[in-house]
Amino acid sequence: MQKRQMLWAAGFILTAVFLVPLLMVISQQISKGSGEAQYGINGEKLMPLSFEWQDVTANLQTFPANRPQFTYLFAGFLSCSEICPIRIQQLHQLESTILKGSDFNNIDIAFMFITIDPENDTLAIRQQVIDERSPRFKSAMLEESELLSLSRHLSENIQSYSPSNNHVGNLYLINPNGFVARIYTARQLSTDKMLAELKHYIESSKGNNND
Repeated sequence: MQKRQMLWAAGFILTAVFLVPLLMVISQQISKGSGEAQYGINGEKLMPLSFEWQDVTANLQTFPANRPQFTYLFAGFLSCSEICPIRIQQLHQLESTILKGSDFNNIDIAFMFITIDPENDTLAIRQQVIDERSPRFKSAMLEESELLSLSRHLSENIQSYSPSNNHVGNLYLINPNGFVARIYTARQLSTDKMLAELKHYIESSKGNNND
């Protein structure tokens, strides 16, 4: 009886030693094969974004654009000393990495900053700080009703035209159809992981267009 128990124990240990790593490898392969983005928060259950905005030339634009375009978007104010400078730098790093590689050639990618302090973020300041970075960078001003509607939509807790200028400062990846693909809430973000997710959504959109 004792010998049989020892054999059972040995068999169990050997099974654990060999089976668990095998299951881990299989799980990793399934995850890779599925191509699912895992870094940001999935925002696809939110209703798609749709709003009008004013650019730095005081012209009225619509979002999403009338062409296939992926957009990284965040709302804030340019005198912010906390999350906003971090987000602007992250967008700059994203664009720099995009320009260095070939994975995103011929892909329309935009970076949009929405001001929640239009009285101080004037057209000239927005032009200098945001739009002059590159043609991909856009700074937007929304009518207060549109801005507060967007805040409720994204749970950004924006208090426009208030002394505190409260906001959450999340970064959003928006699909060409206006749906929120990913929500990035952390202050420090991995450019490589974000672009891996962007590549996933680009490939998915190409597949849908071919169907």
